[in-house]
Amino acid sequence: MLAFLAACADGLEPVPFQGVSGILTYWTEPDSASTDWIRLAAYPELPQTELELLGFLAYSDTLPRQGPTAPYVVPLEPGRYEWLVVVWKERGNDNLLEALRAAGWYSADAVVFGAPASFLVAADSETAGIDVIADFERMKTIAEVLEALP
Repeated sequence: MLAFLAACADGLEPVPFQGVSGILTYWTEPDSASTDWIRLAAYPELPQTELELLGFLAYSDTLPRQGPTAPYVVPLEPGRYEWLVVVWKERGNDNLLEALRAAGWYSADAVVFGAPASFLVAADSETAGIDVIADFERMKTIAEVLEALP
């Protein structure tokens, strides 16, 4: 019986979180009536087309519609990520090209739409402190995002 319990002990250890985490700060808050959801989405490379924008690799759970801040986590595979963006979806609109907006993204200078900053995720580790600011009064459409990215 002791051998069985010893063999099971390794399986009971918590699996470490692997991904990115931080705080989303609401510079302005979205209109709750028109907001379906808010999430953070991660991309290994900066998207260059509408199709690439809609193909985000991983995203957070839905975040609160009101601030002033909200913690977030995005589970990710190990690697380098070029873009972490706050995605807002319009309620009642299933056409993602029309319904999705960017409300901000992670930048080294902590500006809502500053130059995108990359980050690394190591195996079995959490990249913490990747804080993002969202401004729901200056959201960008998909076309505007593609113009704004380098």
